[in-house]
Amino acid sequence: MHFLIVPMRVRGVPRSQKEIRAFNPIRGDVHLRLDEFAPLGRASNSASLLNVHPGKPDLPPLYEAVMTGMSTLGATFTGIEIIDGVAYAQSWWVRIP
Repeated sequence: MHFLIVPMRVRGVPRSQKEIRAFNPIRGDVHLRLDEFAPLGRASNSASLLNVHPGKPDLPPLYEAVMTGMSTLGATFTGIEIIDGVAYAQSWWVRIP
């Protein structure tokens, strides 16, 4: 299912509400699944983007992904992203287009 996704942190550091609202969202197909081969060395719930629209950056998958909030038009997923071998906290604000 296609959504608008806004990453709410940069390498683990939270963005301000102003930065989050001003961010041009990434449009993509969000997939949630149990990832048997996660880089954590064990199975992990993961959230990843497939079919990202051209010209938009790709987001690293979220491992240990859980829904931490939900409202009428969107949700927040929180987990761990791995960038250059380093694990960082990350949250995605996911909403319908």
